[in-house]
Parts: sequence; structure tokens; C-alpha cells
Amino acid sequence: MKIFNLSCYVLAYVFFVVPFAGAATEAQAAAIITEYADAQKLWLAEMKLAPNAASLQMIRKKQPDAAAYGKRLKRLLNRDLDKQWTLKYGAWLLENDTNLTASSQRALLNALEKNHIKSPQLGSFVMAMVYLRQNNEPMRAGKIPLRSRGMQLLEKIKITNPDPKVQGQAALSLALMLSSLGEGGQVMRQRLANLREAVKKSADVKVGNTVVADIVKDQLYIITRLSNGREAPNLIGGDSAGRVVNLRDYRGKVILLVFWSSFDTDLARMDKALKILRRMNQINAEKPFAILGVNRDSLENLRALEADRIVTWRNISDPEGKIAKAYRIGSWPHCIVLDQDGVIRYGGAIGSFADAVVTDMLRPKPAVKTP
Repeated sequence: MKIFNLSCYVLAYVFFVVPFAGAATEAQAAAIITEYADAQKLWLAEMKLAPNAASLQMIRKKQPDAAAYGKRLKRLLNRDLDKQWTLKYGAWLLENDTNLTASSQRALLNALEKNHIKSPQLGSFVMAMVYLRQNNEPMRAGKIPLRSRGMQLLEKIKITNPDPKVQGQAALSLALMLSSLGEGGQVMRQRLANLREAVKKSADVKVGNTVVADIVKDQLYIITRLSNGREAPNLIGGDSAGRVVNLRDYRGKVILLVFWSSFDTDLARMDKALKILRRMNQINAEKPFAILGVNRDSLENLRALEADRIVTWRNISDPEGKIAKAYRIGSWPHCIVLDQDGVIRYGGAIGSFADAVVTDMLRPKPAVKTP
């Protein structure tokens, strides 16, 4: 067991292959993420001003590559993960670089555990741990899955870190990660306990553009109003032609409610999601099924996407995100499957699992034999 732990810590010093020449500075790291933020802001502005679908598609291909900036940042931080200032930039990598390898993520966790477990500056990294992703890491006997490793570390931080605010943020991060494990009794009790601890110890701590107390409030709303088996709150909006769309009018059909935009995630992942949605819409065209999108693009962009048949389903235009906020959408794109009575049966990523839930719900039920 000691050999395994030693190998884990060694990973923190092989964060990438080619080391940065000379000691890294926080100013250099800050310059990289500022450059990315400026490029992303400019790209989004161009996306919103695209005059037609062809222009929109061309601009989409110019999306700043977070992985490229991440590579530069990893190279810079390589030998300095023991320094406290690197925590902020490790958090940026977890949140923004969707291609960050599992080994690099483990290196960040190991550096934290070895060097920073009692740091009062751990908050931003702790919150970024919700973005831990397996990224096709092969499972090996005796090796803890990456997200399980993260949750174990959060439990340790809650006990070990002397700062109550950090403890509260670790509890919140753990509650958010537990939500991916389903809604069973034990998991739900753990989620609620961690949410209570979070609001008790760190209610006023800022997380991005909000505070811990508001995140906890949203999570409690999700648990009580948006969990599986709950009737979905009604939503009303206007489509790209200005016609009123009322979710209740779709009763009697299986609904795939999709919260999305053309600038969600990276280009390849978004194109894959759109392809899945077009296929689901096509193969279920003759069945009691409908996809209803809630879209954050500008109205002009949405119309262009629909005109070019990149989007083949009806969408509510929600450029200011008011409907998405009412549904407490925290990750994009996101889908919710509703049954014929408007009851939530699945919430999560667009992909094979959502497709399977829809397929099962549309399968003809065997006739009930009467005695």
C-alpha cells in the first residue's frame, strides 16, 4: 500500500512530459487564462453577430481551444504544484480543459493532498473538483475510479482543513458530486447532510458569480421539484417565429426537453449532441414523441440554425437564460426526459442513456389480460 501511495505522489511531478524552462510565476499563469478569457469573449461576440447559418458554422470552428491553453498552463505549472498559488490554476484546468487526462487530474489531486490539504486558499480548487472526469481512463483492479478518489479527498478535506469556509465548500462540492450517483435513500441523505454543512459553514462564500447559500437553495429546489418522479414545472416561452409554446400542451407525448446553444462545450462534442438529437427526432417521427429545445443563442442565430436544418425540432428562444435559470440548469447542454404525464424520468447529458430511456418509454406495453 505504501508503494501505491508513493507512486501517486510521483505523478504530481510528471504532470506533462516537457518541463517549463525556469521557475514559473503566478503572473505567467494569470496571463494564459486572461488570454483565453479574452479570446472566448471575442468569439462569443462574433457568434452572436453571425448574419446567417453559414457564417455561424465558420465562426464556430474558430472557437478558442481550451485544451491548447491548458497544455501551456500544465507546462508552466509542472514543477510548481507544491506552491499554494497554483491551486487557482489547477482549478481552471479542471473546469475548462475537457481533454485533461485522468493522470493529470490525479496529479492535481495528489499534489493537493500532499501539499495543500490544510490551505485556507483551497476553496476554488475544491469547487472545481465537481468537474473531475474519467476521460476514458481504463479501470484496473485496486485502482479507485477518479471521481470516487475525488469524493474521498473531499471527505478528508472536511475533516483535516482547519478553515470552516473551506470545509463548507468541500461539503457543497461533495453534495454536487453525489447527485451523479442517483437518488436512492442513502445518497439523498448524504447530499442533504452535506448541503446543510455547506450553508452552515460557508453560506456567504463567493463561487463564481454567486454564493454558496444560493447554490444550496438551487440544489434543494432540484431535489424537491426536479428529481425523477416529480412533475416538471410548466414552462412557457416563444419559439423562433414568436409563437407561444406551453409545455403542458405536449401532455400525452414523451418529451425530451433540451437546454442548449450552439456555443455549448467544444465544437466536436456539440456537433455529436446535435447529431444524436436529429437522429432521435427522425426515428421517432411517427411516435408520440417530441423534442423541445430551450435555446440560449440570439434569435437570429436560432432562426439560421433552423433554416439550415441543423436543428430539426421546435425551440423556445431563451437568450437571457430566464427559463434555464428557473430549471436550475448548471451544465450545458442538458436534457430532461418527461413521460406522457409530464413526470421527470431522466435528467442529464444528451447521449445513449437518454436515448435508451426514451426508447423504453415509447415501446408498446403488453396488453393486460383480463380474467
